[in-house]
Amino acid sequence: MDTNNTLQNKVNQIVARLRSQGEDKPDPDQAFSMLDHKGDMIYLVGEVHSGDVDLDKEYRMNKVMLSAMRKNLVSCVQEITETGLLEALLRVALPSGLGFDITTDSEIPEEQFLLENHGSAAVVTVSIEKDEDLVQFLFDNKVTVMTLGHVTKGDIRIDDYSYGNIRKI
Repeated sequence: MDTNNTLQNKVNQIVARLRSQGEDKPDPDQAFSMLDHKGDMIYLVGEVHSGDVDLDKEYRMNKVMLSAMRKNLVSCVQEITETGLLEALLRVALPSGLGFDITTDSEIPEEQFLLENHGSAAVVTVSIEKDEDLVQFLFDNKVTVMTLGHVTKGDIRIDDYSYGNIRKI
Protein backbone atom coordinates (compact mmCIF):
# COMPACT_ATOMS: atom_id res chain seq x y z
CA MET A 1 0.00 0.00 0.00
CA ASP A 2 1.39 3.42 -0.87
CA THR A 3 1.86 6.27 1.59
CA ASN A 4 -1.22 8.24 0.46
CA ASN A 5 -3.52 5.22 0.91
CA THR A 6 -1.97 4.45 4.30
CA LEU A 7 -2.45 8.05 5.42
CA GLN A 8 -6.01 8.17 4.05
CA ASN A 9 -6.85 5.11 6.14
CA LYS A 10 -5.21 6.67 9.21
CA VAL A 11 -7.10 9.96 8.71
CA ASN A 12 -10.40 8.05 8.48
CA GLN A 13 -9.59 5.90 11.54
CA ILE A 14 -8.47 8.83 13.69
CA VAL A 15 -11.47 11.00 12.76
CA ALA A 16 -13.90 8.12 13.44
CA ARG A 17 -12.29 7.44 16.84
CA LEU A 18 -12.23 11.12 17.84
CA ARG A 19 -15.88 11.55 16.82
CA SER A 20 -16.90 8.46 18.80
CA GLN A 21 -15.16 9.99 21.85
CA GLY A 22 -17.02 13.30 21.38
CA GLU A 23 -13.83 15.16 20.45
CA ASP A 24 -15.58 16.84 17.52
CA LYS A 25 -17.55 19.12 19.86
CA PRO A 26 -16.08 22.49 20.88
CA ASP A 27 -15.19 22.64 24.58
CA PRO A 28 -15.87 26.14 25.94
CA ASP A 29 -13.43 25.51 28.81
CA GLN A 30 -10.54 24.92 26.40
CA ALA A 31 -9.79 28.30 24.83
CA PHE A 32 -6.76 27.14 22.85
CA SER A 33 -8.04 23.69 21.81
CA MET A 34 -9.25 24.22 18.25
CA LEU A 35 -8.31 25.91 15.01
CA ASP A 36 -9.47 29.51 15.00
CA HIS A 37 -9.45 31.18 11.57
CA LYS A 38 -8.86 30.21 7.95
CA GLY A 39 -5.44 31.52 6.93
CA ASP A 40 -3.82 31.23 10.38
CA MET A 41 -0.28 29.87 10.21
CA ILE A 42 0.49 26.41 11.64
CA TYR A 43 3.83 25.69 13.31
CA LEU A 44 5.51 22.69 14.82
CA VAL A 45 7.14 23.83 18.06
CA GLY A 46 9.74 21.66 19.74
CA GLU A 47 11.27 18.48 18.41
CA VAL A 48 9.16 15.54 17.26
CA HIS A 49 11.98 13.18 16.31
CA SER A 50 14.74 14.03 18.75
CA GLY A 51 15.35 10.59 20.22
CA ASP A 52 14.75 10.23 23.94
CA VAL A 53 12.41 12.61 25.73
CA ASP A 54 14.41 15.31 27.51
CA LEU A 55 12.36 16.38 30.54
CA ASP A 56 14.31 19.62 30.96
CA LYS A 57 13.62 20.61 27.34
CA GLU A 58 9.97 19.60 27.71
CA TYR A 59 9.59 21.68 30.88
CA ARG A 60 11.24 24.71 29.23
CA MET A 61 9.10 24.37 26.11
CA ASN A 62 5.92 24.12 28.21
CA LYS A 63 6.88 27.27 30.12
CA VAL A 64 7.54 29.14 26.86
CA MET A 65 4.23 27.95 25.35
CA LEU A 66 2.32 29.00 28.47
CA SER A 67 3.96 32.41 28.25
CA ALA A 68 3.04 32.65 24.53
CA MET A 69 -0.58 31.85 25.44
CA ARG A 70 -0.62 34.52 28.15
CA LYS A 71 0.79 37.05 25.67
CA ASN A 72 -1.94 36.08 23.15
CA LEU A 73 0.71 35.13 20.59
CA VAL A 74 -1.03 31.84 19.73
CA SER A 75 -4.62 31.00 18.93
CA CYS A 76 -4.37 27.22 19.27
CA VAL A 77 -1.95 24.87 21.05
CA GLN A 78 -2.07 21.08 20.92
CA GLU A 79 0.59 18.89 22.47
CA ILE A 80 1.79 16.08 20.24
CA THR A 81 1.56 12.83 22.16
CA GLU A 82 2.70 9.35 21.24
CA THR A 83 -0.18 9.22 18.72
CA GLY A 84 1.68 11.70 16.51
CA LEU A 85 1.35 14.96 14.62
CA LEU A 86 -1.51 13.84 12.37
CA GLU A 87 -3.78 13.07 15.32
CA ALA A 88 -2.85 16.36 17.01
CA LEU A 89 -3.86 18.27 13.86
CA LEU A 90 -7.12 16.34 13.44
CA ARG A 91 -7.91 16.80 17.14
CA VAL A 92 -7.88 20.61 16.76
CA ALA A 93 -9.51 20.59 13.32
CA LEU A 94 -12.64 18.60 14.17
CA PRO A 95 -14.31 20.93 16.71
CA SER A 96 -13.96 23.97 14.45
CA GLY A 97 -14.71 22.28 11.13
CA LEU A 98 -11.59 23.95 9.74
CA GLY A 99 -8.83 22.01 8.02
CA PHE A 100 -5.13 22.33 7.33
CA ASP A 101 -2.66 22.40 4.47
CA ILE A 102 0.78 21.31 5.64
CA THR A 103 4.13 20.27 4.24
CA THR A 104 6.08 17.58 6.05
CA ASP A 105 9.83 17.52 6.72
CA SER A 106 11.49 16.17 3.57
CA GLU A 107 14.31 14.65 5.65
CA ILE A 108 11.96 12.34 7.57
CA PRO A 109 9.70 9.74 5.90
CA GLU A 110 6.17 11.16 5.69
CA GLU A 111 4.49 8.39 7.71
CA GLN A 112 7.13 8.60 10.44
CA PHE A 113 6.85 12.40 10.59
CA LEU A 114 3.04 12.30 10.87
CA LEU A 115 2.41 9.18 12.94
CA GLU A 116 5.26 8.93 15.44
CA ASN A 117 6.52 11.11 18.25
CA HIS A 118 9.81 10.63 20.02
CA GLY A 119 10.26 14.04 21.54
CA SER A 120 8.56 17.05 23.08
CA ALA A 121 6.50 19.06 20.63
CA ALA A 122 3.24 20.87 20.01
CA VAL A 123 1.23 22.16 17.08
CA VAL A 124 0.41 25.86 17.38
CA THR A 125 -1.51 28.26 15.21
CA VAL A 126 -1.13 32.00 15.04
CA SER A 127 -2.87 34.78 13.16
CA ILE A 128 -0.96 36.39 10.30
CA GLU A 129 -0.84 39.64 12.31
CA LYS A 130 1.06 37.97 15.18
CA ASP A 131 3.08 35.53 13.09
CA GLU A 132 6.41 37.37 13.19
CA ASP A 133 6.01 38.16 16.90
CA LEU A 134 5.50 34.48 17.74
CA VAL A 135 8.45 33.29 15.68
CA GLN A 136 10.71 35.94 17.24
CA PHE A 137 9.45 35.04 20.72
CA LEU A 138 10.22 31.35 20.15
CA PHE A 139 13.62 32.18 18.66
CA ASP A 140 14.47 34.44 21.61
CA ASN A 141 13.55 31.61 23.98
CA LYS A 142 15.62 29.07 22.04
CA VAL A 143 12.64 26.88 21.13
CA THR A 144 12.79 25.00 17.83
CA VAL A 145 10.06 26.01 15.39
CA MET A 146 9.13 24.74 11.93
CA THR A 147 6.51 26.17 9.59
CA LEU A 148 4.00 23.45 8.71
CA GLY A 149 1.41 25.37 6.69
CA HIS A 150 -1.90 27.14 7.24
CA VAL A 151 -5.50 26.62 8.33
CA THR A 152 -8.00 25.97 5.51
CA LYS A 153 -11.75 26.30 5.18
CA GLY A 154 -12.06 22.56 5.81
CA ASP A 155 -9.80 20.70 3.40
CA ILE A 156 -7.14 18.36 4.77
CA ARG A 157 -4.01 18.59 2.57
CA ILE A 158 -0.64 17.06 3.28
CA ASP A 159 2.24 17.54 0.85
CA ASP A 160 -0.16 18.69 -1.90
CA TYR A 161 -2.37 15.59 -1.57
CA SER A 162 -6.01 16.00 -0.52
CA TYR A 163 -7.44 13.73 2.17
CA GLY A 164 -10.94 15.23 1.98
CA ASN A 165 -12.89 17.83 3.89
CA ILE A 166 -12.92 17.51 7.69
CA ARG A 167 -16.73 17.88 7.75
CA LYS A 168 -17.24 15.00 5.30
CA ILE A 169 -14.72 12.46 6.54
